[in-house]
Amino acid sequence: MIREISSRQIKLLPFVFCALLIIGAIEAQATIMKFLEVEDLTRISSHIFHGQVIATDSYWNAERTAIYTDIKVQIKEAFKGSLSPGEIVTITQLGGEKDGVLLDFEGRPQFSVGESVVLFTTRGRNSNLTVVALKQGKMQVEGSEVVRDFSGIILVEKTSRGKGLQAIQPRQTRLTLDELRSRIASAK
Repeated sequence: MIREISSRQIKLLPFVFCALLIIGAIEAQATIMKFLEVEDLTRISSHIFHGQVIATDSYWNAERTAIYTDIKVQIKEAFKGSLSPGEIVTITQLGGEKDGVLLDFEGRPQFSVGESVVLFTTRGRNSNLTVVALKQGKMQVEGSEVVRDFSGIILVEKTSRGKGLQAIQPRQTRLTLDELRSRIASAK
């Protein structure tokens, strides 16, 4: 039996889709967030730079209710902001492991000592930097390319009619460093 769908039911479809997307994300343990192009990340960042991770340190907050991780990064090249090559900055983020306790969430950027990264950051409390847009604000440098990792994130954007959201696949996950420099410079 074929049933006719009313115009009211059709108008509800974007909301039903979004609800299903959220339920799917909860079951898949993913974070839902708006997809940001390099230009979007540039506009919301105060400091953008290429650097190397030289140390990480996880610790409890004063109340022992949350774990934070400080990531020390030595600057190789600054694209935006007042940082200089050779300078060491501290990135602070919620999450990490301390005393056998892991505080983690999907979409949290992970850092390893020795890795080369491009970070889109802004000043947080304590004047330390924090990565903007979770994993979208961290790009790993592999040779002369920059790689974007979207694992654990469901990326969405507004539909063409602007009334709903739709899940998307990122259009580009690899850029050359030269292309990234150019896109950042044009978006400042």
